[in-house]
Amino acid sequence: MAPTSVFEMQRLTVKELWDNNIRKPSEIIKMTGFSKSTVYDIINRLKKTGSVEHLPVPGPLMTTKLNNLPWSVPLLKESHVEARLQWALNHIQDDWTHKIFSNESTFQTFRNTQIVRYKAGNPHPVHPMVKHPYKVHVCGAFCRQGPIGVALFTENMNSAKYREILQSQLLPNTYHAGYGWNFQQDNLPMHTAKLTHQFFVINNIPVIDWPANSPDLNPIENLWAILKGNVERRVNNWVMKKKSLGANDFQGIIQQEWDKY
Repeated sequence: MAPTSVFEMQRLTVKELWDNNIRKPSEIIKMTGFSKSTVYDIINRLKKTGSVEHLPVPGPLMTTKLNNLPWSVPLLKESHVEARLQWALNHIQDDWTHKIFSNESTFQTFRNTQIVRYKAGNPHPVHPMVKHPYKVHVCGAFCRQGPIGVALFTENMNSAKYREILQSQLLPNTYHAGYGWNFQQDNLPMHTAKLTHQFFVINNIPVIDWPANSPDLNPIENLWAILKGNVERRVNNWVMKKKSLGANDFQGIIQQEWDKY
């Protein structure tokens, strides 16, 4: 059965190396690129149980997600698969240490993705939701060395808005990526528009586009997932304290969580 999550993929990868007598944490970290804490956690589990499966939670607790929707994944045609493979082959020798990865994502005030635990027999937890949550669009960029810049906005994104963000948030901070950096983006219309292309040429910005239907290749998607989880927890804590959450408060939380990186 194929792995169903990033964490399961990491566990199975480390176990495969372990079963092939590759057991030094430093060697596994070098081969996989996984974090030190992840590798040591999996190795400790293997040493104790011989397995990478999660240990059962003690006591009569039940775990559920208040929103058990299936994961969204790109719907790929054969042509997409071939294009992704060819793209990977074309860029296999690239130096990824100086890539600037960018993308946009939408944050909303009330999400419903946190895991909750409750005792068997107790009422199922509920999570009140507003009908029309406040939404903020976030455009961000980061590289191996850290964040490059972020912009929060509520209007629709177009080429003019995109160029404005690049001018104010990208260009002043590219030194973080080091010498010889280039800019990675997807193929959204505002990214590939004629005026956007002219902006890149005028400002001598080397650009590489992801292949079509490839959001899962962009590492910034992992950062979005972390940020949204952190923002959701802070919003829930805010609401539990019966504090009014305004637009400025919400945008402030997003900015503060971004600044932690």
